[in-house]
Parts: sequence; structure tokens; C-alpha cells
Amino acid sequence: MIIIKNITKYVLGEILFEGVSFVLHKGDKVGLVGPNGSGKSTLLKIILGEVDYDNGSVDVENERIGYLPQKIFFQPDDTIKTFLNTDEISEKGILKQVGLNTVSNESLINKLSGGQKTRLAMARVLLQKPSVIILDEPTNHLDIKGLEWLEEFIKNFRGIVLAVSHDRRFLDNSVNKIFEIDSENKKFNEYQGGYSLYVQEREKSLERQGDDYNRQQKEKKRLEQWLILKKQEAHVHPDPAKGKQIRAMERRLEREIYSQEIVKPKSFGKIKGMNLSGETTASKLMVRCLDLAKKFGEKWVLWKINFEVRGEERVLLAGDNGCGKTTLLKIIIGSLKHDGGNLKIGDAVNVGYFAQEHENLDQNLTVIEEFKKTDRLINYQKEPRAILGSFLFKDQDVFKKVSDLSLGEKVRLIFAKLTNQENQLLILDEPTNHLDIVSREIIEEALLNYKGSIIAVSHDRHFIEKIKFDRILNLSGGIVTESFRTNN
Repeated sequence: MIIIKNITKYVLGEILFEGVSFVLHKGDKVGLVGPNGSGKSTLLKIILGEVDYDNGSVDVENERIGYLPQKIFFQPDDTIKTFLNTDEISEKGILKQVGLNTVSNESLINKLSGGQKTRLAMARVLLQKPSVIILDEPTNHLDIKGLEWLEEFIKNFRGIVLAVSHDRRFLDNSVNKIFEIDSENKKFNEYQGGYSLYVQEREKSLERQGDDYNRQQKEKKRLEQWLILKKQEAHVHPDPAKGKQIRAMERRLEREIYSQEIVKPKSFGKIKGMNLSGETTASKLMVRCLDLAKKFGEKWVLWKINFEVRGEERVLLAGDNGCGKTTLLKIIIGSLKHDGGNLKIGDAVNVGYFAQEHENLDQNLTVIEEFKKTDRLINYQKEPRAILGSFLFKDQDVFKKVSDLSLGEKVRLIFAKLTNQENQLLILDEPTNHLDIVSREIIEEALLNYKGSIIAVSHDRHFIEKIKFDRILNLSGGIVTESFRTNN
């Protein structure tokens, strides 16, 4: 059992969250949600004992906690074997459990795909034989098979699971409770059920709070007006009885209104003005691959890749972790050279790229410096600070180093750059990773209204359904096959 009582945390003198209380019992499967920056990862680290808190108490009773962080740290020369650092029998069993038994244990970790790294980190967690598993954004780099494996594992795990996640489908399939850090209203809320039920109940709760607020404000105004009138009358015609009435009303206002005044409910802070510019004609060639091939050392990763994209097509590039999807995207944008075949980008086609690892951001620049160096930056009348403000970089945030940004903030910065370009083709590699759910939904809406072409890699099942891709290209064994068209 884990008991959290009235935890309060300050950051630079400001309240991050306060009054957080809950109990985790055996069998609880909990999703922790809230906007980027609301303190979800901080709360996890408080439970782990890695971060101090200012008030309250944390009591972990007879539990062994395993922790999967959002970012996995390893040495450049670490292999699967050195990372796990266990006996051969245990290593073999745990790798099979997480689906890495077909990968050599001598493989360098920095050569693994993002999803393979996540599975490997999960293997090291399971070697600890935990009774509690804490997961920070565990789905970000998992392919569909990996997601299904993780969901099944959580369902069958007999201990406690607490997961920070913005993956809506994962939460629906895995958890029986939702904890919400509502940073706008400075509240911590608990809901029964998965994500979809949480959304419904949260809307009802905010609606009730709004109604209560309006009723209280109406009564407050009525009582204050009565008090003003009586004070005016007492000023003109002093009367002990009126003075008694005035004092009684002041006590009533304090007791019924001021001491328990309801705060007007606020919505989460949202990205504003996200309009992806750039458009094309229906038949215009965006990209063509003819027998495209790529090898690393003596191993051919891509072999005879053939497809083309035209007009406003939305194309999903699918495949298991490690099959070469990111490699293919990097060849298309020109950051990797191919070793065979031909690649053609359409005439006068501007390409915007979202990198899964955010490597196209200069970590040494400030937010505003990185934004200003954006290729083909549209000459808006707005100042860069105003544009960045609409992507939730307020006040001094624009002078933060990129290296100091959270992963979610880096994603917002990339989209601020993409929004202010004229791109006829967007290449998106896991664009919703690390984003809170509200931001994901805004980006989905912007992509639906975009008049250019999209080639995307994503394992976010809700995102895939929402965008309604015209074509799905499956990459396997170094070749691409088209599985179906969703508009048939």
C-alpha cells in the first residue's frame, strides 16, 4: 500500500501542486494525467524518494517499487548484456518476456529503436521483481505489438501500477482509475474507470462547478447590494436597529460567501492559432521512391522501396520497431544518403520535418533564437514572442535554453516552427509523443485542416483513427507493401 497525504510542492516559490492525497492498494491500475508542466513526473519522483516535497507525507508500506523513466539513460558502449547485468538464465527469460529474445544480447543500445529501448528498460525493471511499477510515458516509442504487450502485462500484473500517460487508447485499455493534476484550478481529482469515462465525468464536474459558481456569484451580488443600500440608509438616518442588521449581514456574507467562495472553473491552457499553412494541387508529385535501398555496414535495412505520394494524400508508414521507418524518413528529407535506387522530391516542394528524437533542434540556443532561425519563416506581422506565446511559451520562457525544455515543450516548439512555414509536405515521426492530451487534439485538428501532403509514423492509435489516413504503407523485411486504403 502507498499512502499520500496532503502533498504540496513549490518550484521557485510558486505552487506546483498542493493538497494531493490518495491511497494505492494492491491491484490498482492508475493513470496519472494533466497538462505538460503540471507536475506529474515530479509527483512520481516524490513517491520514489528522489525529490523533496514541502508539506504532507508519503508512506510506502512493504512495497518494492520498479520505475520506468520517460528518458532512458545508458552509456555509449552499453550492450543489452551490460545494461541488464544479470545471470544468463535470468537474462534469457526476461528478454523473452519483453519480446527481445530475437535480438543479440551483444547489441549496442544506441543501435536499438526507441521501442526496443523501452522494452529493454522494462526488462531491467522486471528483474527487480517489483510489487509496484511506476511508468512515466511508457508508450511513447512502442509499436502496436509493443503497446498490446504492455497493456496485457499491466492487466495481468497483480501489484500496483501507476502510469503517467497521454495515450488515450492505452489508458482506456489498461487502467481502472484516473488521477488528474488540474493545474489551472489547483486541484487534484480522482475518477473511476479509464480515460473515456474520465473525460465525461470531468465535463460534468466542471459544469456543476460552473453552475455553483454562477449561483453563488448571483447571491453574493444580491447580498452585497442589500448591504450597500442599508449602509447608505444608515448614513442618512442613523438607527441602532439598522446597524445591527448591517453587522448581521456582514457576518452572513463572511460565513456563506467569502469563507467558502467558489472559484470560477478554468479550462486547460491551449495552443492557439495553429494553422498549418502550405497547400498543393491534387496530382502534384510530392515524393517518389524507386528501388530505394539503404545499408548499415554489411546489413541492408531497406531494399527495393517503391512508392510515390501525390497531392493532399495522408500516408501512414507502419511497421514494427527497428524495421527502418525513421531511416526511410531521414532519407526522404535528405539527412541520410541512400545506397541504391532513386529518390525524387517534387518540384518546388517545401518539406517540413518532425524528428522523433528532436535532433533538428539546436540545444545550445534559446527558444526564441531557435524559432528565428526557422527555414522559410513566414513574415508575419506578429512578433516571434507573440507567436511563441500562442504555443504556451510565456514571458521569460522564450529565453530558456532548448536543452532545458521538457520533452513536451520541445514538441510544441517544433510545431511552432512548422506552423510558420509554407510546407507542401509534412514528414512526421511520432509527432504526438510527450504531448498532453489537449495539445494532441489541437494538433490533430490542425492536421485535418492542412491542405498539403502528410507522411507520418505513429503508434498513437487514437491519432491514427482521427487523421483517417488515405493509405497505409507497411515496412517489413526492407520492402514496402500497401495494405489498404481507408477511403475505399
